[in-house]
Amino acid sequence: MVKKTVKKIVLLGESAVGKTSLIRRFVHDEFSDSYISTIGTKVSKKVLNINFEGQETEVNLMIWDMLGREGYMSTQARQIVGAQGVIIVADITRPETLANLEKYWIPLILRTVGTVKLPFIFLGNKVDLADSDTLSNALDTMEDLEKRYNHGMKQYIPKHLNTWFMTSAFTGEKVEDAFMSMAHLLFYFDRAEDPFYTRIQDVIIKGLANVGERKTTIEVLDQVIFEFSEAFGNMQTAGRIIREEVARAGIDHNNPKKDGVRALVDYLTDALQEEQMDEEILRELRERWVKAVDGIQD
Repeated sequence: MVKKTVKKIVLLGESAVGKTSLIRRFVHDEFSDSYISTIGTKVSKKVLNINFEGQETEVNLMIWDMLGREGYMSTQARQIVGAQGVIIVADITRPETLANLEKYWIPLILRTVGTVKLPFIFLGNKVDLADSDTLSNALDTMEDLEKRYNHGMKQYIPKHLNTWFMTSAFTGEKVEDAFMSMAHLLFYFDRAEDPFYTRIQDVIIKGLANVGERKTTIEVLDQVIFEFSEAFGNMQTAGRIIREEVARAGIDHNNPKKDGVRALVDYLTDALQEEQMDEEILRELRERWVKAVDGIQD
């Protein structure tokens, strides 16, 4: 007997990166090069049949094509709620859309659900229009994002698939594979990991491992996380803000860099300023963080 299930996924990314064309190619196997900036959200349906742990399964994918403009965060956030997977799309011929994956779209997800414990598929679209240098840079970016945000998820999909792809809605290249990969990942929704979120919670709850002078990047990062949560007061909200700003700063869980921690200091200072923290206390806290970052020796 075939098992049937319904899953919600959302496509995120800037306007004109090709989200609607990718859906059209996948759902209807056609392409239109006419561009209309998506207003609101359109939901499409595609039925896939996959084998999940020996069980033939019919997956009804409900594909939400999200508004691609910055500045509509509250609307976008409401539509992300309930999603079990996210496909994030960039136009590799427009480098700013790649940068905004981590600058805007991943923080949006974090602001909505508090963690990145969702299956992600990263797509670098319009590969048919890219030259070799553009393609090479995009490949590096996609590999880096996949490594930092899809912790352990690749093991759950067939070996010929992946969790990032270079696609073309025009030719259809890798479009089917991208959605098939997501269909497989959706069954492991509850196994998605976010080790950075776990680290943040551990630091907030357990405090710092030692109170001596902190000299490594990781030690200073832990100091900033802990002291921000103490200053902010609400530990749950503080954890969400930290995770969001860690993503915006581009900090790698496995290998944090000094520049990333420096950017995090700026972002967390702004967050405390928005909470109308006493200016003198905030100034002293920021100075302590900046001094700690400047003193990093690894």
